Amino acid sequence: MPEEIRSSITRHNRHRAVIGGRTRRGAIVAATVALAAAFAVAAQAGVVGRPPVTGQQPAVKDAGLRYVGPTENITKVANALTVRAKSLTTLVKVLPGLALTKPVTIIVDYSSPAGKNRISQTYETRNGNRLIYNDPAGNLYPRQMTMSITLTEDNPGGQPFTYSYPPGKLTLDPLFDVSITPLRFTMTSKCDRFGSSEIKFMWYSPEAKYREKGFSTKKGRLVTIGEFAWTRQEVSASAKLLWPTWAFIEKDPRVTSPQQWSIPKQEYKLLPGSSGYVGRSLKEASGEGGCYADIAFDMTIQVRKYDNL
Repeated sequence: MPEEIRSSITRHNRHRAVIGGRTRRGAIVAATVALAAAFAVAAQAGVVGRPPVTGQQPAVKDAGLRYVGPTENITKVANALTVRAKSLTTLVKVLPGLALTKPVTIIVDYSSPAGKNRISQTYETRNGNRLIYNDPAGNLYPRQMTMSITLTEDNPGGQPFTYSYPPGKLTLDPLFDVSITPLRFTMTSKCDRFGSSEIKFMWYSPEAKYREKGFSTKKGRLVTIGEFAWTRQEVSASAKLLWPTWAFIEKDPRVTSPQQWSIPKQEYKLLPGSSGYVGRSLKEASGEGGCYADIAFDMTIQVRKYDNL
C-alpha cells in the first residue's frame, strides 16, 4: 500500500475422520466428520449431513452405523454429529432425540495460527447440541484449523469410556463485509480566475470499473460524490478486489481543457484490510496549473461471523 494511503488510515481414534471445506461468497461449505478415504471427494464437492455422505444429500437411507464406540451411548452420539464451517465460524452439531442411558460429553479442541480453544458440552436430548466457535481474526488471511473431537462417558469401574476422532484439518477462508462511504471533495485553491471551477472527478472502483462525475465548485466548498460509495457483503479475499484510485481535472470547454491526464493504476489488494479514515490532498491531474483539492472517505471492513450457522 502506498505511503500516502497507509498514513491516512487510522487503526483497523479410532476410526478416521476428517473435517474439510472452503467457501465462496454466500455459500456454506459444510464439512462432516468423515472417513479419510471420503475426504478427498468431500473437500471438493462440499458435504452436508452424516458422515461419510458426500455431495448434497443430507443422509443415506439404510446405511447403518458408520462409527462404533465403546458404549451404545457414545455410538449414538458419534453417528449424529456433523460439522459445518463458513468464514472463521465452525459449528459442531449433534441432532436431538437420542435416547441415552448415561450422559455423553462432546469435547472439541481448536488450534489455528490465530489461537487455540476448547469447548465442551453434555449431550442434550431435547435440543441437541450446537458448539459454535469463531476463530480469532489474526492476520485475516485464510488459514488451516485443526479440530479434535472427543466423546466421553463416565465409567464407574475405572477410566471414562472415550471415543476420539483423529485431528482433522479445516481450511477457513474469512469473509468480509465491506463498505465505502461517498467521497468528500473540497477545493483548496482557486482553479479559475473567474467564477466556478468545472471539475471532472474520475476513479476506479474496487471492482476495477471506471467511473466519473462532473460538477461545478469553488474554493472551500464541500462536494459529496455519492456515486463513489461502494458496498459488498460476504466477500473473500479471493475475489481480488482492489483499492480504488482517483484523479480530477479542471475542465472548462469554453476556454481551454486539459489534453492529457491519467488515473493511478490499481495495484493494491483491498482485502484483507482494516477499517478507517482515508484522506489526502490531490493536485489536478493534467498538471497545467496549481489546482488542488482535498478528498476524504471512510471505509469499514468487518469479518463476518455466523452464530446461526
